[in-house]
Amino acid sequence: MIKEYEEILDSLNDNIKSMSRDLRYNTGLELLYTGLLLNKYVDVRARKYNQNRSRLDIMHTLIAHGGILKPSKLGEMTLRTKQTITKVIDGLERDGMVTREIIGKDRRTRKVIITKKGLDSISESLPYTIETINTAMPDLSEKKMEELSSILKKIRKHLLSLGE
Repeated sequence: MIKEYEEILDSLNDNIKSMSRDLRYNTGLELLYTGLLLNKYVDVRARKYNQNRSRLDIMHTLIAHGGILKPSKLGEMTLRTKQTITKVIDGLERDGMVTREIIGKDRRTRKVIITKKGLDSISESLPYTIETINTAMPDLSEKKMEELSSILKKIRKHLLSLGE
């Protein structure tokens, strides 16, 4: 049993070493790890304003779309699951940042509306949010930033096409 275990371990080790020589694979991992680090950095900094990325994403998305959206549309636009959207909106509603209103006669269909308190919160934290993102980005030339932005958009578009 131990010999079989060691053989499987050695085989997997060889496969992983082989994969590590693949530039496309390594670049994908670098992007993944960079995204994880950026998420953590933003979450830690956002906590100073009793926020997190999901809450900020939802409130920014509401503001960018006139202050009112259905939860399903919020989930689609922020790439969050229905469960996550419900949980985050529950917390935002509890904190007075948003309200939910029924649309028409169907009590299951609701819209989420950002409140004055939510707008004030974003207004207060926006300079800090901008500073957080700007600090997270290395000092790159404008040309390099444009190239990076273009590459990231292509990756997002490709990933979205895989999810359909």
